[in-house]
Amino acid sequence: MESSQKVSLEKIYKKLENLELFMKKFEQFAEDLEFARRTEEAYRKHEEGDFVEMDSEKFLKELKKW
Repeated sequence: MESSQKVSLEKIYKKLENLELFMKKFEQFAEDLEFARRTEEAYRKHEEGDFVEMDSEKFLKELKKW
């Protein structure tokens, strides 16, 4: 192999570490987007008067799902 084509294992390892960090951030971003989507949907329904009243016990069960 020519020297320009050689890739050290250290460089590959560093790239994989960077990729792993990026994937963790991306997963958190995806979770944040889903939370924002569900919050926006709930807010829209509330503004339209399309919501369900529930007792505190049921509310806490629903809250745990989030």
